[in-house]
Amino acid sequence: MKAIKLASVFAVSAVAAAVSTTTFAAEPVFSGTAGLVYTSAEADGGDSWGSKGEVNIIADTGVVYFDLDMKDGAFVLDEAYVKQGAVSFGDFDGTLVDSAVMYGGVEEGNDFSTDFGITLGARYDVMPGLTVALEAVEGSAGTFGAFSYTADLGAAELTLSGGASVGTDKSNQAVAVGVSVPAGDMVTVQAYYQTGEEADADIGSMGAGIDVAVSDELSISAAMYTDQEYTAKKKAAGKDEDITEVSAYYTAGDLTYYATFLSGDADKGSNDYSLVGVKASF
Repeated sequence: MKAIKLASVFAVSAVAAAVSTTTFAAEPVFSGTAGLVYTSAEADGGDSWGSKGEVNIIADTGVVYFDLDMKDGAFVLDEAYVKQGAVSFGDFDGTLVDSAVMYGGVEEGNDFSTDFGITLGARYDVMPGLTVALEAVEGSAGTFGAFSYTADLGAAELTLSGGASVGTDKSNQAVAVGVSVPAGDMVTVQAYYQTGEEADADIGSMGAGIDVAVSDELSISAAMYTDQEYTAKKKAAGKDEDITEVSAYYTAGDLTYYATFLSGDADKGSNDYSLVGVKASF
């Protein structure tokens, strides 16, 4: 009986130690931004002031990782997944399908790629650079098989990604290739191409961009996106076939001043807009 009590003491002590260790590892990290932004749109009534206020709470216990974001007065659980060695499963911030979609550090990034709305999944890290997964859209019964592979080629980094649906009435599949090429310490060029089907309809898009670090304080990014499956229906609805975006960032002390301009080619109306703002990060 005494031995049983002694064993119980050791067991409780072990659990307490584990909880203590987990609590320490789960110490949350707070980050975010604050500031103001003014948006000017060519469409009537499109001008407005806005806030850049956002708070991120991130914690990693070693078993569970989560990212809680607060913006516009509401908390959103951006990520929450379990980690068990090479396996992770739960709610991710996106999908492996569009991992190869890249075009630089512009502010808005209104490209034409698709991610099928996937956020849930179970991932397996096969080896460095290669991850495979079973993924799903929350609230949907269908399942996707997906992968992402990145290879360092020396002068460039190549990424391949894609996925296809299983058990759905309509075909949803996509594959993408992306490349990132650093040109010295000041310039990075990125580009991607994605093709496939979404709900039985052909999809295709491409994008390319460049980031230039003019100085320690000033950086400029530019990107162009193209809808490769532009249709008469999209044209009639006033959709863009091509979009060009240019962004500039200037940091002085704790503040970052920025401006970006997006220009499309819609025949009906205009989707063009620009924004200027100032923000601080913590």
